[in-house]
Amino acid sequence: MVLTKLIRLFRCTGPLRVEAMGSSLAANGAFADHHIGDRRETNYWEPIYGPEVTVSSEPHNWDFDSDPSPTRQFMAGEKLVKKIQAGQTHKIKDVTFTECDFQGRFHVTSIVIFDNCKFIGCDFAYSSWNSAHFKNCSFIASSLALTSFEKCEFRGCKWDRVGVSGNKTDLTRTFIENPGQLTAAMFSGLDPAKAAEKEHACHQWYRLAGTRAHVLRSIMLSHAMVGDEHVYFRTVELHELQRNRARLYEDWYHLRFSQKARKLKAISQLPLHGLNLALIWLLGWTNNWGESVSRPSLLFGAIFAIFGAIYALVPFTPEIDHPWQKSFDITLLIGFTNHNSVGQWPLTLLQDIHAILAVTLYTVFFATLISKLSRTR
Repeated sequence: MVLTKLIRLFRCTGPLRVEAMGSSLAANGAFADHHIGDRRETNYWEPIYGPEVTVSSEPHNWDFDSDPSPTRQFMAGEKLVKKIQAGQTHKIKDVTFTECDFQGRFHVTSIVIFDNCKFIGCDFAYSSWNSAHFKNCSFIASSLALTSFEKCEFRGCKWDRVGVSGNKTDLTRTFIENPGQLTAAMFSGLDPAKAAEKEHACHQWYRLAGTRAHVLRSIMLSHAMVGDEHVYFRTVELHELQRNRARLYEDWYHLRFSQKARKLKAISQLPLHGLNLALIWLLGWTNNWGESVSRPSLLFGAIFAIFGAIYALVPFTPEIDHPWQKSFDITLLIGFTNHNSVGQWPLTLLQDIHAILAVTLYTVFFATLISKLSRTR
């Protein structure tokens, strides 16, 4: 009886052990020359899900003269590495991979370029890539979960229903030219047994929002070391906004479906997270998410002109003698205390708003300037 229970336990945990083992292998690069995992049969949330799909267990020979459109093939990294001579750039051009599994170590001593290739229903799990460039490629209903990329580039790529794992897609010194399009294309499917349940659909929806934030953080950290400045700051913008949206989506889900205690917590957090999103967006726009010093400088000039005009044109009692000097002093926060207006609450309120805007711009301006000068991001 004990033996029977152990056998049953092994059968229940078998697939999980295979996936965990595959993840470990992907990290360590110790791949066997055979196909592993059963993700197409079990992972309903992935775009590659399809129990009816059977991938060949024999490694493909990477010969596209005889097979220009490999379908349901096992693309082993070791097979490709053996075909490449040290120091040579190996280009794979205009090849369509359909429902193929890429596994193994794609670590070459030169560069592998996939040019204008299509990956349709392909799974990259249990693979590790080094110095691979994907140029003008299309990833359609494919998964990059449980994959490691180092010193890789994705330029001009198109994304449509892509599976990515927030914690199991490793990006090291890897450049993605259009991270916004990638995260917008990220996909999370529904359990066929629960497809009609609204709670399950909403759960997958808010979890996907969190996954997008995790992936954008990985891309942001990778872009801090490689790529151009403009794409880096756009990635910062995407990450900060997505992170705050994910919190709002989670609050909404718990407000709709959770029990009383968690629902009350969501009620208290929802307005705070909404305010945080609004402030982050506003402050990020002020300096173009850290990229621009000129924008807060122009905003300083705009504040000086707007409030100067208000002080000059609005008939305050008593009349303001030097409205433009007042605007200059408050904008630059010099002599602010000399402009006290005791008993004149409209003018006092206006000056307080003026000072708050000036302090905010000061903070953003000098933080951006110091960051630019020190090159610390």
